[in-house]
Amino acid sequence: MRIGRLYYFTKTPCKQWKHFSTVSSPVAHVQVSYTTYPDHKNTIDVKKTPLIFLHGLYGAKGHLHSLSKHLASDGRKVITYDARNHGDSQHTPELNYDCMADDLEGLIKDLKLTNVAVMGHSMGGKTAMTLALTKPETVNAVIAIDVVPGNSPGAEELRKHGEAMKNFKIPPGTSIVKARKLADVQLSPVITNRAVLQFLLTNLREFENGEIKWRMNLDVILNNYDFIHQFPHEEAQPFTKPALFIFGTKSPHYTSEGVDRVRKLFPNADITSIEDAGHAVHAEKPIEFVNAVKTFLNSLDEKPR
Repeated sequence: MRIGRLYYFTKTPCKQWKHFSTVSSPVAHVQVSYTTYPDHKNTIDVKKTPLIFLHGLYGAKGHLHSLSKHLASDGRKVITYDARNHGDSQHTPELNYDCMADDLEGLIKDLKLTNVAVMGHSMGGKTAMTLALTKPETVNAVIAIDVVPGNSPGAEELRKHGEAMKNFKIPPGTSIVKARKLADVQLSPVITNRAVLQFLLTNLREFENGEIKWRMNLDVILNNYDFIHQFPHEEAQPFTKPALFIFGTKSPHYTSEGVDRVRKLFPNADITSIEDAGHAVHAEKPIEFVNAVKTFLNSLDEKPR
């Protein structure tokens, strides 16, 4: 992982370098924490289309580490970052797709990226689509992972997950290991999918002052949840540049109505599905997912810029 020009050293057990970009949006200047691949042992191939990879709701850039390493294995620059109110990025009272798209645009400008492809899962995919539809000159291509430009199914279940995390109380003096065990027990009646619960528990963190809490800004997420569930630009002008939509065949997002929405706004999109995968298609079928993304990106590399 390369070190950005704005960075600090964090005293975490993994001794990982983290770095920040202060991006400007109409609302405010927002610090977003990002990581760049490949690492210092490899050389970035400037002829390859750079890729920004966005996580979904309740996620963080660290969840995309393994996939990003594979996507960058051939020298492609890949950047992951924490969305506002997630991970190590700044907490703000605003959370909607327009402001998150502004953050994405600001990061692209701050890192001086050109001909960039933006890829996101779920909420991250809607952020990428928002930027492409509102400022198409900013991006060269879009990859959306198991999401369509419309309302998301399963929204109430995800809201309940957030409420359950918010209501979880940690007794003073509890260690991080014990806190995760307590959270596992208390949240499991609401979050019945074990894989989802284990994913969410990675957001429970011990901070420098010894306090253990969720690193997400759950108050803001829940207060703005309707904005996350919906999509604000269903009547936008179509994005006519290359696009790729990847679905899991078992996902509730993969419907004929959803595909029609994609075709309306992204008429040149390639639409593919991966067998026996659900909403987290990139996590459930990582090999098939990486192969599909690399094939698409390689086709971009071959086109004149």
